[in-house]
Amino acid sequence: MKKSGLPVSQGDLYLLLPLAWQAYTDHLPAFADYKSGYTAALATAQAQALAAAQALPDDTARSAQAEAVRAELLPQVSEYLAAWQRLDGYIEEAYPESYDAMRAAAGHDSYDAAAHYDWASLSTLMTAAATFGAANEAVLLAKGQMPATFLAALAAEAADVTTLLGRYQQLKGTAQQGTTAQQTANRALYDDYQKMNRDAQRIFRRQPDTARLFQTEYLLSLVSGTRQAGVRGTLTLADGTLLAGIGVAAKGPKGTVETVSDADGRYALALPAGDYTVVFSGAGYAPQELAVTVEAGVKKRVDGVLGKV
Repeated sequence: MKKSGLPVSQGDLYLLLPLAWQAYTDHLPAFADYKSGYTAALATAQAQALAAAQALPDDTARSAQAEAVRAELLPQVSEYLAAWQRLDGYIEEAYPESYDAMRAAAGHDSYDAAAHYDWASLSTLMTAAATFGAANEAVLLAKGQMPATFLAALAAEAADVTTLLGRYQQLKGTAQQGTTAQQTANRALYDDYQKMNRDAQRIFRRQPDTARLFQTEYLLSLVSGTRQAGVRGTLTLADGTLLAGIGVAAKGPKGTVETVSDADGRYALALPAGDYTVVFSGAGYAPQELAVTVEAGVKKRVDGVLGKV
């Protein structure tokens, strides 16, 4: 799925950016000769910004948190509505001549909407019932056969609903804010890369083989196609749970190339032919180290299965 109108998916964006900025690092002298702002620190800052964007919970995670609370909330709403129905019975017993008016005062007009999870109506219902109970407790006890502990129990049910509803609404709001934050971060990452890419096309206009190393179409062919030279794979727990935000470092003859896994546990690194030590590491997980030989023009799949510590 594409985010913020970007021409690439979030997953592909997170895979192609390390390749683009690695190419930038490999050709840094040419960039530095063109503009003073092109420094090694810029590549480091971009890597940090990418890691921060990847660390944001994705839509699925945010929605899952809200839905988990909703799964607790709905049964609690049912418990409260059942308690309100008992209050309705006490009202009918205590006020046989004015039952309709009194049950309306206790919030009855909001009951059906509340039962269909209209949260504003539910709040209105709970407030009206609490106010009615406090104002009419003596009559409900004397004539309605209401147990002395009932209003306290009704208030407790309402308090549980209010707590869960507040958590649910906060998570829903946070989910929307988080989605917006991730979209904004993705847009900034993409725009910074494209600015660098445009300059790369200017710098290497007479060196097309070098210029293409920065082009979006070429980088997409590496992360999505079959021509990548290097390593790529998926990181999971032993039970198959996908691991996002795990550091991946390939230590080889020309130094270390790094990236992090995306929201689907995927990663990709463009590497020249040679022998490498690939290390997967992340907070809370035992590092995994693998010896890998990369052949020229070959995309080697190297998956990782990490264990928690």
